[in-house]
Amino acid sequence: MTATAPASMAMTGADSGPERARTPDPEAGSGAGARRIHAGPGAEADSGTAAAGPLLWLHNPPPDEQAAAVELIRELALEKPALRVLVTGIDAPPLWVDAARGLPQANGTVAPADGHRAVSAFLELWRPDLAVFYPDHLPSTLISLTHARGTALFLITRDLPRAWHSRWRVGIGGTRRLLRRFDRIFAQSPGTAGELRALGLPRWQISPCGPLSEGSAVLGCSEAERDVLAGLMGGRPAWLAAGVPAAEEPVVIAAHAAATRFAHRLLMILAPEDPARGPALAAGLREDGWDVALRSDDEEPSAETQIYVADTEGELGLWLRLAPVTFLGGTLGANTGPDPYRAAALGSAILHGPATGAYPDHYRRLSNALATRTVQDARSMAEVLVDVLAPDRAAAMARAAWEVSTQGTMATERVVRRMIEALDIAEAV
Repeated sequence: MTATAPASMAMTGADSGPERARTPDPEAGSGAGARRIHAGPGAEADSGTAAAGPLLWLHNPPPDEQAAAVELIRELALEKPALRVLVTGIDAPPLWVDAARGLPQANGTVAPADGHRAVSAFLELWRPDLAVFYPDHLPSTLISLTHARGTALFLITRDLPRAWHSRWRVGIGGTRRLLRRFDRIFAQSPGTAGELRALGLPRWQISPCGPLSEGSAVLGCSEAERDVLAGLMGGRPAWLAAGVPAAEEPVVIAAHAAATRFAHRLLMILAPEDPARGPALAAGLREDGWDVALRSDDEEPSAETQIYVADTEGELGLWLRLAPVTFLGGTLGANTGPDPYRAAALGSAILHGPATGAYPDHYRRLSNALATRTVQDARSMAEVLVDVLAPDRAAAMARAAWEVSTQGTMATERVVRRMIEALDIAEAV
């Protein structure tokens, strides 16, 4: 994150709503009933501590938004080191936050019942500076009293709930009044932004932002090692078969054999899903007549090497940088395929099977951008591989993949920038 806002900046202008006056916060009560999830360096011991930093409150992020919510918190904490975080669930504390790493001080608790007394006590206890809601659960009293206290209110929406559409005909006025409590509504698609405008919300309130980043970190590598291996490869065409399960090894090997009939100098970097299989895999390939180098034996690829078995831990970033085309293992049937954004972020053209595992949305976005090609078996993999290895095609796919994978980062930056502005205003009051 590089975008920050000065403390004096107010949310005004064509892309922002009017700044609201804030009321003084009453004394906070005790933090009883909250579950401490994380405590980063310098974190205050309890919620409600007067000298604590600004409090970001997220209410009930749905499962498909939780990874993006964690990324928002991480990025905001880089700009606001004293940031505290409260995450509320509907029926139970949101334990998913406990699995996230690198978060600032965070507490999880159950949201109050949506009555005036319970909500007032909750807000007096926690005194949030910025509240973020999601459209699946919008308690009217909670939102109205949070708004009345002068707390900045954000809504993040990927798609509008179906129930909203059915209510528009009958209860459109109440829905519009509730949504107008929000200072900013972030729409992750143009269609959602259009639906919100059709509901009668003003343009300044709606911020189209695109899909948010879900935190696919760019994999690192030793640049010195990359330079050495790139020199040894000498500009040969190469492709990577990454995270390949044992059941898929015969498929990628057969595809490589077929592709070498058209690209005689083609090198395959074969990274097995289980690195411990490396020695046995290399031995079997040699028995079949392949010229093989084994990474774990410190062997280097020569001009004659046909398959380089990359059987070491933590070097996927290195292999992705060396190979312009990558097949993602686990996608031909095991349905354990990885997040394709890791390869996309390093500018690799991507081949994969039909099983997209836990990341169907990521694969779909890349496919829509023509950044991936789907294969079914060794024959189709070889045909696609030969086609994609053409430098112009590989470069176009890699560029499209990179743009899709970084689009989420830019969307997250837009939201975090508005969060910083809201917290700057709160701290200035």
